[in-house]
Amino acid sequence: MSYKILATILTDTDQSTEGLDAAISLADRMNAHLDIYIVTISHTETTNYYIGAEALMIAEQTRDAMMHRDNIEVWLKDRMHGELVRWSAQAATVQGPALTGYLARKLRFSDLVVLPKPYQNNPEAASLVEACLFAAERPVLMIPKGCKAPDAGGHVLMGWNDGAEALAAARAALPLLEQAEVTDICIIDPPTHAADRSDPGGAMAQYLMRHGTRSEVAVLARTEPHVGEILLRRAKEVGAQMIVSGAYGHSRLREAVFGGATRSLLEAADLPILMSR
Repeated sequence: MSYKILATILTDTDQSTEGLDAAISLADRMNAHLDIYIVTISHTETTNYYIGAEALMIAEQTRDAMMHRDNIEVWLKDRMHGELVRWSAQAATVQGPALTGYLARKLRFSDLVVLPKPYQNNPEAASLVEACLFAAERPVLMIPKGCKAPDAGGHVLMGWNDGAEALAAARAALPLLEQAEVTDICIIDPPTHAADRSDPGGAMAQYLMRHGTRSEVAVLARTEPHVGEILLRRAKEVGAQMIVSGAYGHSRLREAVFGGATRSLLEAADLPILMSR
């Protein structure tokens, strides 16, 4: 099994290029087609301007965003010169509220979207990730600064809680898990009255085994406030090069206000994270 259609999004030439670099690397390794979407956003806030001023401001900011889009296209052609992967690029300038709908239409036919990790000096990254997960309903592989795509034959850590989001992430990650040396199925503080209490993680281990993946199950105590912190610590202990996790088991509002596994992972991770829901 392999990904056949990968996608990535560029919003700036000054942003971290790890997302694009990782997408190119994966596309080359899996002989996949890479769709590159260049998207610039016109952020225009309406307020109490004199008559006609709003239209002038919108036109000016849209013109600036379009010029920025054209500059990214030129930069991308130079960056992709000499690359052997099959790729195509589409460029667009959208008003802020239209971003989610645009990405939903474009990305829904992708197998995996590869992006820079949010919360690292890229104001658009979090919006892009959420648009992929919620609107396009596509899994996202997020690459922190200084990291690259996970290599074949490495160690992968999977956060598992028997939930729908975790299962969706496991399925989305299968092409990478099949190339991994071992997958560490990490279960944190499982319920004592769960249906699989006698063999937590056993069904997932069997599922991966039937896909030709070697896995191990680790049941850990909850020793940190957030599950994400425990997953990151475990990943360092076993030398994992990627974490696979379900995203937003709670609402986005609750995650934003109170925190949660998704938020803590995205803020603190220093290795690639694949999420789905």
